[in-house]
Amino acid sequence: MVEKTKPISLRLKQAEIEQLQARAYDLSASPTGIARDLIRTGLAGGDNKALAERLMRIERRLAALEQLTVDTLAKAEAAAGATQDLLAMFDALLKALSGENGGNLE
Repeated sequence: MVEKTKPISLRLKQAEIEQLQARAYDLSASPTGIARDLIRTGLAGGDNKALAERLMRIERRLAALEQLTVDTLAKAEAAAGATQDLLAMFDALLKALSGENGGNLE
């Protein structure tokens, strides 16, 4: 069952809003989402140790995704090379079958 939520309003200094917007920009998130996450972390008793552990988990996930990206890129490059080789062989076969190499297949 989904818990009901209720909007709240906060007043922040301009410098605090700018910090929130900068953090949201860095994370490609909305300022509202960042504020919500900060509030929930604080309400959950999020201390620096818990935050550090969470950041480490995120960092490990990013490192794993980076490795997957590198592996995927290597596989894509290998597939592109194989495709080019097959295309060259197909062109050579087509030329041989059409008699462009001077050979006569009759």
